[in-house]
Amino acid sequence: MLDDNGFFGPYQYPGWVLWLVLGLLLVALVVAWYLFVLRFTARRLPKAVREARRGRMVDLPSLRDRYLGLIDEVAAASSSGRLDERAVHSRLSLLLRFFVHETNGVDTHVMTLADLRESDLPRLTGAVEQFYPPAFQRLHPGDPGRAVETAREVVRSWG
Repeated sequence: MLDDNGFFGPYQYPGWVLWLVLGLLLVALVVAWYLFVLRFTARRLPKAVREARRGRMVDLPSLRDRYLGLIDEVAAASSSGRLDERAVHSRLSLLLRFFVHETNGVDTHVMTLADLRESDLPRLTGAVEQFYPPAFQRLHPGDPGRAVETAREVVRSWG
């Protein structure tokens, strides 16, 4: 049991493999937590970084055409009855967020309304504010035609 130098090896302690595995698992969880925090707090970039991202080249006319086509699809689904008022407002909000994300590089598709209010995107924020009550409250009727026109106007005037 006792070596010449008084050292007891780990194999002599009961459950040493369990404690080793639990320690390694704890270290892995701490590393995963840091990666998670760094990934999901990176969407709130400083203004200088957002400005630098805006400078990248995008083909704005083709993006406009593509998103106007997607908005037309939502309008057609609404008029045919395949989408109710809530779904129309939700989809238009998501389409505008992705359009702005593709043109500016800002992660607007994961921002809350409060985050959008803090951003420097007033046209998008105004449209999303208009879409929120009909999308999230069943008793707040919305006008799908007006919402579609608002979305089209934001896409047409962007840039």
